Amino acid sequence: MTQFIALLVSLAIEIPIILLLIHFLQRFSSSVELLAMFALACGATLLTHPLAWTSNQVIIYNLAFPAKIIIIEAIVIFVEGFLYAQVLDLGWKKGLYLSFIANLASYCVGLIIFRLM
Repeated sequence: MTQFIALLVSLAIEIPIILLLIHFLQRFSSSVELLAMFALACGATLLTHPLAWTSNQVIIYNLAFPAKIIIIEAIVIFVEGFLYAQVLDLGWKKGLYLSFIANLASYCVGLIIFRLM
């Protein structure tokens, strides 16, 4: 799988999940707010995905698969969770929860696609 395809998969999975979870946590009051949440979800993924991809390919290439994935995903979840917590004023727990659920789903779907290819 190329980095571009992996990014598209991440965006396609994570954005709807984030929007749905945010909608349940704090209802959207307008289409502008929905668009802002969409931009936030896109921005968070666009920020962390290249870092995760590069870390996996180059920086920690020699680590065993489980350790590598745990380290990379933990950093991604922390960074995205921080963004969600700060921008949406949700608090740490809810910000990390949003990021964890979205990234877990994205990772699992990515694994399934990778295995099928």
